[in-house]
Amino acid sequence: MAVNYTDIEKMLEHDFLIVLLQFVIIYLVGVVFSLIAKKLKMPAVLGFIIGGIALGFLLGARTPFTFLTDHLGGFVIDGKTPFIYDFAQIGAILVLFLAGLETNFSALKKYFSRAFIIATGGVLFTVLLTLITIVILEGNYKAGIGMGVVVASTSVSISIQTLKEMGQHKRLSSILNLEAAIIDDVIGLILITLLGVFMNPAFAGVNAELFIVVAKILALFVGIALVGAIIIKIHKKFLLHEYIKEYSKQILMGVIAFCFILAFLAQNLGVSVIIGAYFAGLMLSTTKLKHHLIEMMTPIAEIVFAPIFFLAIGLTIDLRNIGSIVLLGILISVIAVIGKIAGCYFGGRLSGFNNVNSVKIGVGMIPRGEVSFITASIAAGLGILSLEHMSVAVMVIIATSILTPSLLKIIYKKS
Repeated sequence: MAVNYTDIEKMLEHDFLIVLLQFVIIYLVGVVFSLIAKKLKMPAVLGFIIGGIALGFLLGARTPFTFLTDHLGGFVIDGKTPFIYDFAQIGAILVLFLAGLETNFSALKKYFSRAFIIATGGVLFTVLLTLITIVILEGNYKAGIGMGVVVASTSVSISIQTLKEMGQHKRLSSILNLEAAIIDDVIGLILITLLGVFMNPAFAGVNAELFIVVAKILALFVGIALVGAIIIKIHKKFLLHEYIKEYSKQILMGVIAFCFILAFLAQNLGVSVIIGAYFAGLMLSTTKLKHHLIEMMTPIAEIVFAPIFFLAIGLTIDLRNIGSIVLLGILISVIAVIGKIAGCYFGGRLSGFNNVNSVKIGVGMIPRGEVSFITASIAAGLGILSLEHMSVAVMVIIATSILTPSLLKIIYKKS
């Protein structure tokens, strides 16, 4: 069959080449800043975010260096460009799918009640303190609730990495850190979904339409539970090891389709796509496919798609007005730390832990990460948070991620 060079030339139109060049630059910036983060023993995610901020400052849609973009013929890199935005959303879906897949479902069931109490305490204290602060300073209760939900979710990977270095990761307090972080991520995702319903300008109060929305959300979770139960029941009979190995590529394609189907259904039933993605991963974490899928999905999610998502968030941060939000960023960072320590401390005490272990759990719950980024992105998309609030959220995430390792080492050394 002859190659139609005319069609190839049409593919390589000017707009496509611009998008291609944007991706080249984004990935190269991701490489450089993730290497810097690695050298500083920080998560690659922080490197991507900071890289996105730097890239946006130089070549973003709101760059102060307009002479540079003018010299390049108006070339800018905007995270809201349709193709980059869509690519980034797939990244968010796959990041949450992988998070669900990596969940230790057995441990989650075993310690669920204690982890739930701890996670709920941390979420409640953080949301309430943040809400009160934003309302006092800005009089904006919507932004207060939105910011509270954003900073309520924990990214415990930094804590676990630090505890491993200290040889403390197998302690019950460390295990509860991980399980509580998973639960408060789910709580945060549900809260941002509810915010999308109740803070929608079209929301008309308690009426028949509201009950339909709530019924759809409940139907989704009931459907997810039923599908999960079916998967758990049948996978032992039909999923043999030799089939996994022989048909690995086909299985992976089917699994990605399954993830996207649940994300699609979630969005259409009024819930965020990432809820569907997370629970798709959680279901499959109970099967023999778990470790095989983690091995195959990690490069796809963390190398191909996730960098685009996190760099795109960085691109939305406007450094020109950073001075106006520094004080608010510092204040919310302090509240984010206090809220988690205090809330998880009381949750730990209610769960039967002593004072020292309750504080350890609280400190281990301080860092924020990818779920907070995703939640902030959703809240901004709903109009609940402004770009300034997004900048504050990024400050909180960076500050808590840097602070946690030092605090953990201090608290464990003292005890």
